[in-house]
Amino acid sequence: MATVAICASMTFIDAVEELAVRLIERGHTVHTPHREEVAVNWAALTEGEALSRKRGYIDRHLDLIRASDVVLVANYDKHSVSGYVGANTLMESAFAHALNLPVVLLFQLGEQPCQLELASITHSVLGGDLDALLLHLNGANS
Repeated sequence: MATVAICASMTFIDAVEELAVRLIERGHTVHTPHREEVAVNWAALTEGEALSRKRGYIDRHLDLIRASDVVLVANYDKHSVSGYVGANTLMESAFAHALNLPVVLLFQLGEQPCQLELASITHSVLGGDLDALLLHLNGANS
């Protein structure tokens, strides 16, 4: 069985956790972003506090990616962009690529500033079909 790190905008944390449950039910280990980040009131923090806290969240998720076999980018629609990928997810995907981990997109990328960069490091696009990832993972780990 594989270890999957899911990367996504924190806006999608509920959907990410649902994906994680589906993967876990099939025997995979899954790492997700830390839900508590959603509740942070960034505007109430000093610049130093915000930088320190954000760095902590980034470092924790990068450690989880390092311990994974594949990165699943849960790129749902956001800001009128289909297949949206934000700054953190782009960084996490590039990190996975640098570690020679496959980067798999849940959906096709929509037109956005980082489209070319992310497309160039993407291993495959699932077209929203998580079962396609499961088939790949099961085949790779048989």
